[in-house]
Amino acid sequence: MARIERNRSGGFTLVELMIVVAIIGVLASVAIPSYQNYQLTAKRSEGYANLASLAKAQKAYFAEFNDYIAVAAEPSFTLGQVPTTVTRDSTPINAAFSSVGWVPEGDVFFDYDTATPTDPLTGACTCTESCFTATAYGNLDGDASLSVMLYTHPDRVGGFCETGQGGNQTPPFENGARMFDQVARVLVADDF
Repeated sequence: MARIERNRSGGFTLVELMIVVAIIGVLASVAIPSYQNYQLTAKRSEGYANLASLAKAQKAYFAEFNDYIAVAAEPSFTLGQVPTTVTRDSTPINAAFSSVGWVPEGDVFFDYDTATPTDPLTGACTCTESCFTATAYGNLDGDASLSVMLYTHPDRVGGFCETGQGGNQTPPFENGARMFDQVARVLVADDF
C-alpha cells in the first residue's frame, strides 16, 4: 500500500496564528499600562524642574528686595477644569510670575502658585519671618486625585506655609525630618 504524501506549504495553521495573537494580547495587556505610567511620570518631571527654577527665582528676588512674592494659581486652576491631561498655554504664568522673573519653558501640564506669610492663598503660614511655598499641581491621568509637588523654604525657626491644594498639604517627611528647600512630591496625591 502506497502512502500518499501531502504537499504541505510553508504557511501557518489557524491554530498557530491564534496562539500568536493570544501571546501578543497578553504582552500588550502588560506593556500598555506600564507605558502609560511611564508617560505620566515623565510629564510629572515638568513640575520638579519648574519648581526648582521658581524657587531659585524667588530666592534671587529675596536677595535683591528682602521679600518673597505670593502668586495665585496660574494658569487659572479650578477643580472643575480637571483633568489637565493636555498642555496649556503658559502665557498666564509668564504674566503672573513676571515680577519674580520666572518663566516656564514652553506650555505646561501643571498649575503653579506661591504662598507667603503676607498672602498664604488658601493655606496657613506659621512663619514668623520670610518664607515661601511654591506648589505645582495638576491631574495628569484624569482621575479624582491631583499630583501635588511642593518646594518649601522655611524661616530660620522652621515655620512654613502650607499649600491649599490637595487639602492644605505640608512638606512631607523624609528620614524623620521635613523636606525643606527641595522639591517634594505629596504622596497622598496621584500614585503613578
